[in-house]
Amino acid sequence: MRKTQHKTWSGALFIFIVIFITTGCAREESAVADINHLIDSVGIVWVPDLREGIFDVRFTSSESGSVLQGETTVPEAKEMITAILRQKGVVFLDSLSVLPEHGLQANPWGLVKVSVCNIRFISSYDAEMVSQALMGTPVKIFKQKGGWLLVQTPDMYLGWVDSDAITVLTIDEHDLWKSSERISCTAKTGDIWSGRTKEKPVSDFVAGCILEITGTGSGGYDVRLPDGRTGFIPADAAVPLDKLSAGDLLTPENLVSSAESFMGIPYLWGGTSAKGFDCSGFVKTVYFLNGLILDRDASQQFQNGLRIRARRESFPDSLMAGDLMFFGSSRRGRPRASHVGMYIGNGEFIHCAGMVKVNSLDSTKLNYSRPRRDSYLGARRMIGTPVGKGAMPLLQHDWYF
Repeated sequence: MRKTQHKTWSGALFIFIVIFITTGCAREESAVADINHLIDSVGIVWVPDLREGIFDVRFTSSESGSVLQGETTVPEAKEMITAILRQKGVVFLDSLSVLPEHGLQANPWGLVKVSVCNIRFISSYDAEMVSQALMGTPVKIFKQKGGWLLVQTPDMYLGWVDSDAITVLTIDEHDLWKSSERISCTAKTGDIWSGRTKEKPVSDFVAGCILEITGTGSGGYDVRLPDGRTGFIPADAAVPLDKLSAGDLLTPENLVSSAESFMGIPYLWGGTSAKGFDCSGFVKTVYFLNGLILDRDASQQFQNGLRIRARRESFPDSLMAGDLMFFGSSRRGRPRASHVGMYIGNGEFIHCAGMVKVNSLDSTKLNYSRPRRDSYLGARRMIGTPVGKGAMPLLQHDWYF
C-alpha cells in the first residue's frame, strides 16, 4: 500500500481567474482570502501530485505591506500567480522562491553513488522511507538541510536523502555523464571488483545500477563509479545502457523472466531494489530492467497504460503476461488502487506482499487469494501504451540521454 496525495482540476480555475481580475473585492480580508484561493487553484494546476512537486505558497497582508511568500519547484506556477496579481494592480513584496535553492543553482544535479540509496519523507534517519534510488541514478537537487538533500528521481518522485549518498554535479558534468558510455547491471546482486583478478570488492551492486565504462575486454567491463572509484564487472552481469530499448525488450516473456528472478525477495515499505521491494517498487523495477520507467506508486501506475476491461470472473481471457493488475477499494464509486501485481499467465500474477510470490484469482488453485480476488479493481497494459509520463522509455528520458 502507498499513500495518495493526488488532486484534480478543471477549466473552472480559469473562470475564477477572470472573475478575480475583473470584479475586485469589497474588503481587504476578503481580498486576501480570494488571492489565497486563487493561489491554491494555481497549485492544483501545476503541482497536481504533491509526491512529485512542491507548492507551498501564501499571500499575507498587514499594515507594513503585502507579501507573496513560500516556495515551489515549478517556475511557471510563480509566473502565473505574479502575472495575475500585477494585472489586478496588487502591490506586494515577492518573496516566493523557485527551487533549487540559490546555492544549488550552479550544481543542481546529482548521481547516486551507493548501490541503494534510501529516500525519506523528511530529513531524518527515523523518518518514513518512501522510495529508493540505485547507483548511477540521476537526480535533481532542490534543497539542502544539514547533511540531507531534497532530490527528485527520474520518475519525478521527491524525498530526502543522506548527502553522503550523492555525488553533486554541475549542468556541464551532468551533460558529460549523459554522453558517456555506460552499463546497466543485470545480475540480481553482485560485486564491483577492484580489478580483473577479483581480489577484493569496491562496492556491491543490484540490478539496475548504472556505471560508466572505462574499458572493455573479453572478461567484462572496467567501470567508474559515480564518486570516481574504479572497478571491474564481469560481462555476464551487465549490458550496455543503450541496449535497454523498451522497443526490443518489452515483451511478455522478458517481463515474466525478470519478475520471477526476484522470487522470495522480502517486502520492504518504500523498497525498489533487490534488497527489498514494496508492491509498486517491484513492478517498477521489473519494467525498468526492460527499458521502461513507470510512475512510483500503485495509485499513480493505475492512472497510466491501456485500460483492460477484465472482470474478476473472466480476467484471464483478456489479459496477457506483463499486464499490471490493481487491487484496492472503491469510495463513492471511484476506485482507489493500493496494491499492484503483474499477470504472468495461466490465471496467475506475481506480486510483492510479504515477499515476491505468485498467487491466483482462480478459486480452484492452491495459491488462490480470496482477499485479492475480492479487492481486484482492473488491469493496465504497458506494452504498446503511448510514450509519456508514467510510461517513459529509458532511452528517451532526457535525464539519462
